[in-house]
Amino acid sequence: MKKQLKSDQLRTFLAVAQQRNFTRAAHMLHLTQAAVSMQIRQLELDIEAPLFVRSPRLLTLTPAGETLQVYAERIQELHEQAWQALSCVTYERSLRIGTPDAYASLVLPAALRAFTFQFPTVQVEVVCLSTLELGRRLESGSLDLAVGTCCPQFPGPPIYSEELVWVVALSATNLAAQRPLPLAMFEVASAPRAHVVHALEAASIPYRCVYSSPDTMGILACAQAGNAIAAVPKQSVGGKLRIIGLQEGLPDLAPLEITIANGRTQNGPEKRALMDLLTAPSICRLDSIPSSYAGASPLR
Repeated sequence: MKKQLKSDQLRTFLAVAQQRNFTRAAHMLHLTQAAVSMQIRQLELDIEAPLFVRSPRLLTLTPAGETLQVYAERIQELHEQAWQALSCVTYERSLRIGTPDAYASLVLPAALRAFTFQFPTVQVEVVCLSTLELGRRLESGSLDLAVGTCCPQFPGPPIYSEELVWVVALSATNLAAQRPLPLAMFEVASAPRAHVVHALEAASIPYRCVYSSPDTMGILACAQAGNAIAAVPKQSVGGKLRIIGLQEGLPDLAPLEITIANGRTQNGPEKRALMDLLTAPSICRLDSIPSSYAGASPLR
């Protein structure tokens, strides 16, 4: 079964990251120190990376912890917004949409804002999962729509093209010269992994998979560990990583094409409206995307 980030673990992680102390975090959360330590340990086991550097006086975040903090704060903010919205509105219907974590802020905000203006009593449920898992959920009927990366398991006309780039930790040295090339790779059958394998095999570069994750956040954490190179969407590259490529002897990578896929559920007016918004030039355009996502380019 695929591991998921649990909201109570993320809440505990943020408390420890804020307090830099397990005892103070436990007091803040009204939990025992043992319960806090257990949740953090389980979270570290789930993501297969340490989150804190432990010292007698103070905890400091590891690169993986810094990455997780950004996403955890965003998730907590979304939870709070959801509860605030639920306390004010009685929803008549719901629409379920999914997207990988790397694309959520890239293609959804403007479309969702316009959609809520048109359908204020329709609740939109957003889940962030890998493209392959989104495809399975569309097939089962548990999602109405999904935005993901074009691949055989998730076909559709592209609405955006996203550059795929090689990255390593700032502290890493000579990784690109190693053979076989050490990689942090997306799950088997995913488009990013297929692009990496195709490029390396065409260049006759042997490789080995050191880390694997279905999620961009997991791949970034693995790359920041400093033991492997990764290929990730350019807009997701943060300050703890640097982009490498031809100068290090690595081949160019084919871009990722982002598409929207329709599920098996009924095509009501709400679903059709959101599909139109997600593909409308007036909504999904480059100047509506934050500057931190400047690596993405609309396909028109």
